Amino acid sequence: MIPAYLAQSVRRSFSPSGRSGRTEVWVYLLAATLIGVLFSAITAWFLAPALSRWASLAVMLLIAIPVVSLVIRRFHDLDRSGWWSLALALGAVRLLILEILQGSLGWDARATAERLFTWVDWAVFPAFGLAYIVIIAWPGTKRENRFGPPDHLDRTGKQVP
Repeated sequence: MIPAYLAQSVRRSFSPSGRSGRTEVWVYLLAATLIGVLFSAITAWFLAPALSRWASLAVMLLIAIPVVSLVIRRFHDLDRSGWWSLALALGAVRLLILEILQGSLGWDARATAERLFTWVDWAVFPAFGLAYIVIIAWPGTKRENRFGPPDHLDRTGKQVP
């Protein structure tokens, strides 16, 4: 069943239409985290630290591509507009900028940017945190909503109406 949810997420990577349940989100996030950690460990072992950091960042960006559509579909499952995903996007963009700063200019540049923009953290993090908790914990609507029928898979990985 877990591979079926993961395959469904990857298959619909560029499709924000429809709905995605909590299980699909959990499975994809867990798999993406494991892949990212393993890749980072392998590159840290075989590559120079600077090259390893850039390679890990590139893989994390590739892994994150399906997350955009997945989060939009998850908000659809909650009968909310996909525009609510912008709260998560702001947090992700902040982290990406900090990672690029650290990779290109070093830890001191990242620390300086974090100190200068502490107020942004206070403005963005509550919305980011709330949106993240909602997409992983809040149950979706049980019946069909304006975005379509619930998106459930049975134990064999087949779509259940």
